[in-house]
Amino acid sequence: MILNIAKHESIGGIEGGVYYFHLPNFPHISVSELKTAVAFIMYERLHNRQTEIICEDKQILATVNNAVANPHAINPFILSDTTEFVYHATDTKGAQKILSCGKLLSAVNVYGRTGEELAYEKRNSPWNDPVDYFEYIMFCNGDDMTGDYVVLSDNFPSEEALGKGNFDAAVRLYIRSEDIMRHQGYVFDGYHPAKVKDEIILADYLYACIVPEQYKKIENHISPELAGRTHYLAQKGLSISDWNNKVYDFVCNL
Repeated sequence: MILNIAKHESIGGIEGGVYYFHLPNFPHISVSELKTAVAFIMYERLHNRQTEIICEDKQILATVNNAVANPHAINPFILSDTTEFVYHATDTKGAQKILSCGKLLSAVNVYGRTGEELAYEKRNSPWNDPVDYFEYIMFCNGDDMTGDYVVLSDNFPSEEALGKGNFDAAVRLYIRSEDIMRHQGYVFDGYHPAKVKDEIILADYLYACIVPEQYKKIENHISPELAGRTHYLAQKGLSISDWNNKVYDFVCNL
């Protein structure tokens, strides 16, 4: 894996084995950004993958290499820069299963297949996740649109449709960031704001589930202990950005 640190035109992401690590104030790197970069390198090392660091600024390169050599000084394994809530996104079919059984499961546990099998199946996906990612439940920052983009990726709407609200948004399951950090399977990998290995019992962690109003029939499949935490919001006609803002404002004001 290559860690390419710079002020990138797009806001980062992993593509083709390269993590485009975006520094908006390049050539300056904050403590939080440093912790995130080191967490990524340490996670990759834990999974027997070496990371080549590319950065045209020698001072940043030296700072990152020094932090990697002394990770105890910055504790990169704790979620360092996130919103009050994180969320996991899914489509309506997945949400129905999750809310009826009361568990969030990793892809390996959902499909009963190995990470290798799932990674091979998804090898042409724009996300192209490594094998071990399928062993985890991944989360986005609470005000990030990434979850919707991932769910929509198999049949991605046009920019015009996204702008006019002519799409079906994802169901979002929100958990407080401080709560996700206390889960025994919690990991900060320097890429996702948070992820958890294997499973999460929602009765113990779910803060709110936000369902687009057009999926309201899902209420017939929700376990009683989660029904009171599930909310239905009108989404049609809202751009993806306006929908994203509406959902996060609603969750923060519950």
